[in-house]
Amino acid sequence: MTFDVIVVGAGPAGATAAKVLGEAGVSTLLLDKSAFPRDKPCGGGISARVTRRFPYLESALANVPVNWVNKVYLESPGGFAVDYQSNTPLYLMIRRCEFDNLLFSLARKLVEFQAPALVRKVAVGADGAVVTADVGGETKDYECKLVLGCDGANSIVARASGLRTGSVQAEYAIDMMEETPYQELNLADRDRMYVYYRIRSHYGYGYVFPKTSHINLGVGFKLDYYLSKLRGEHYSHHSSFVEGLAAKKLVTGGSNRGNFRAFPLPISGPLARTYSDRILVSGDAGGFVNALTAEGIYYAMVSGEHAAQTAIAAVKANDFSARMLGRYQQAWKQETGVELEKSVRFQKLLLSDSNRVDRIVRAAGRNPMLADLLARYATGSLAHDQFKRGLIRQALPMYVREKARELVFG
Repeated sequence: MTFDVIVVGAGPAGATAAKVLGEAGVSTLLLDKSAFPRDKPCGGGISARVTRRFPYLESALANVPVNWVNKVYLESPGGFAVDYQSNTPLYLMIRRCEFDNLLFSLARKLVEFQAPALVRKVAVGADGAVVTADVGGETKDYECKLVLGCDGANSIVARASGLRTGSVQAEYAIDMMEETPYQELNLADRDRMYVYYRIRSHYGYGYVFPKTSHINLGVGFKLDYYLSKLRGEHYSHHSSFVEGLAAKKLVTGGSNRGNFRAFPLPISGPLARTYSDRILVSGDAGGFVNALTAEGIYYAMVSGEHAAQTAIAAVKANDFSARMLGRYQQAWKQETGVELEKSVRFQKLLLSDSNRVDRIVRAAGRNPMLADLLARYATGSLAHDQFKRGLIRQALPMYVREKARELVFG
């Protein structure tokens, strides 16, 4: 059987795309290397705007435990902090095993599904594409007109199509986290997320995300920096972070190494091209991750929806050329392009200099309006242009006053 579209990967990008394709009546095969429900190493925090962008989640989320967080604590390397509280939810905290299975269940009844199916090869020809996968100890070929790659940071589809090339060291972070029940590792304040910029002055971040019944916490470092400056055993960096939180009385109990995971995370923005003949890539496979916040779930769903809509148009036109599929890149750029591009610049600006982080967070700690801007931008509820305009209004006068004070008092 030849499908119109094969979606490789059933995470947030793939499940969202499959749902849209299935609802449009497009013949679709969804492949994943794991049977569902399955675990996925991830912080598991999503900007609260996801329910505005995808209204069907409002009712669907009632089926899984969700912790809506309205407080955010941001801390700089020098110990300066912003402790912000919103009148409305900022982030929703979910376990990926539950959230991904929820999205998958919305798509499953609309499309064909095969798992475990480990994709090994993707070949594109003039008449179609062939996806080769290991299924139940056998090698199987699946034919289609278009392949949608939603197969994560180590995407086979992105590599096979030539959309991702070369080393990933300068483009990725390594995220090291654990998700442990509160009975073992407890957090008293469960309506506040914690973000630490530059862990022990290193080019990285730390976070504490409170779920309904679990705590998710960890550290991440830019991969090239980690390999050149830190290395060592992954878990030692994570456990040091947990011990530091315990010393501050933020958490009680102990880390459970059995729940520890390390995984790659693309933090250099979307690929230069996210399409080619008969190929589209979405989610982590296409680099759709906010480089400052490291959030990828929201952008995975957005990119997955745009990819599906482009695929539907291609099926109707019977045109699977790169020229036709280029509409996908135009669509996601219009919605999230500036946001993702600026997140890369802000990450480099903020995390490359400890003193700069201290100055920004310290200023926000002194100025409630600046704190509001920083906290809402860091949680995705404020667009970049809005943040920039607000920053100019709030930070520029403060900068001028500080410089004037230096000139007068030395």
